[in-house]
Parts: sequence; structure tokens; C-alpha cells
Amino acid sequence: MNQTLADVSRKFLQRSKEEKEAGIIDGKNDKSIIGVLLKAKDSGADVQLSVEEILAQMKLLIVAGYETTSVSMTWALLELARNPDIQTKLRTELLAFGSDPTYDQLTNNLPYLDAVVHETLRLHPPLGEFLRQATEDDVIPLSEPVRTKSGRVVNSVSVTRGTQIGISTTCINRSVAIWGADAKVFRPERWLEEGGIPKKAQEVQGYRHLLTFVDGPRTCLGKGFALAEFKTVIFTLIKNFAFEMRDGPDTQIEMTMGILPRPRVVGEGRTNVPLRVRRFGV
Repeated sequence: MNQTLADVSRKFLQRSKEEKEAGIIDGKNDKSIIGVLLKAKDSGADVQLSVEEILAQMKLLIVAGYETTSVSMTWALLELARNPDIQTKLRTELLAFGSDPTYDQLTNNLPYLDAVVHETLRLHPPLGEFLRQATEDDVIPLSEPVRTKSGRVVNSVSVTRGTQIGISTTCINRSVAIWGADAKVFRPERWLEEGGIPKKAQEVQGYRHLLTFVDGPRTCLGKGFALAEFKTVIFTLIKNFAFEMRDGPDTQIEMTMGILPRPRVVGEGRTNVPLRVRRFGV
């Protein structure tokens, strides 16, 4: 995977360099991501990067900027195909809105689209867990007492400097103790109802009380762009097309590993979720 991403990044970089030298793009005023990275290779740049460092940045952007959104989009279409009533309700809102929305309208004027997107991100975070390393010794208080293997009941966990801590995004986003009895159900209405987000969930400090974009100083820098992209594509697709599960709404889905975990139909070898798609109104 590392080698493939390096090859793709190298081709992007070489093409941009050739276009810059041929005058096809204005290297001085190029504000694209690759253009900015190319400027960092110049000797007069404030922050200088080697070719290897530029390629590493590009590989990260390909994985973080493409694969995560692709996984989320797959889950959104899958859930809408499995829940035709939710899909119809969403399409009704989008058709009533009419024209293509601006960024502000995507953010503020389409509440059910917002609910569908955030319910997808809650139930199916593309990054199932993440790691953090303690920079100093600390004692972490627990919200509820825990019984250890030795049988001792503890109210806190001591962490020494250098310890790696795994945090499960999926478990916290789907926790019944945090999100209520229907935590594992795809129900966008929870984002619109008064009291739909339980008090326990409101204590989660992440974006919209989710850990999908992680949190803290290393929170996802591209979440605003990712959300706009996600909503724009769903707006266009659901407004114009109807989606159904190829083998009916009870089709069994399992997880498989791509670059990130992805859904697939149980028993099928490939990493995909085939859907029946028809033009809406036809």
C-alpha cells in the first residue's frame, strides 16, 4: 500500500512540476495543495521540505482525504438503501430546496441532510480507533468504577509517560450507556428531536459529541471540507436517484479490510456493496 501511494504521489508531483515549467499553471500563484508543497521544495521557502517529505504529505492527503470520505459515502448509501422511508424523507427535503445549495446553506438550511450525514458518521466512523501516547505521567479518572482482573475495584487508571492508549471511536459513538437504548440503530431523527442527544453523549468533547474526527490538538484538519463534500454528493445523488439493496433490505453486511475497514455483502469476495440504482421518477 505504501509503495502504491508513493507511486501515485510521485506521478502527481511530476505532472505538476512539468505543468509549472511549461507555463500551463502559474507556479507563483498556485494555491493548490500540490502547488503549495512544490513551493516548499524551493530554496527560498520559509519551511523547506525534501522530496521524500513532500511525498509523505501527499500520501497522507490521499488516504485521509479520499479513503475516509469514500468509506462514509458507502455507508450512507447503504443505510439509505436499507431504510427507504429515511431515503424518501431526505429526498423530499432536497427536492423542496430546489437549486444547488451554497456552503452556508449546506451547513444551516438542510436539517435532515445534516442529520443523515451525522448519523452516518456516528454509527459508521471510517476510523474505528486511534492511538495516543502519554507525554507525561498522569492519573485518568473513570466515569464509573471498573473491576480489574485481580478483582480490585478502581476509580482511576495510572498512566506512565510513553504509554500508548487505544481509544475506540466506534465503541464510544455506539455506546448504549452514552447514546441510549437505540445507540446501534440508524436513526437520523435523534439529531433533530428535543433531547435526542442524551446528556451522557453531550459530555463527549469531540465535534458534535462524536469522536469520528478525533479531538484535541490532533483533531481532523479537513473536517469542514469533508462534511461539505459529503453533503454535496449526497444532495446530488439522492435528489436524482433512488437506491435499493440489490438482494433486498435484509441483505447481510460484514466488514472487510481495504486501506480502512469497509462494508461488503456477506459471502462476496470483493470489497464492495452493489446497489440497484434508478433515476428518480422513472
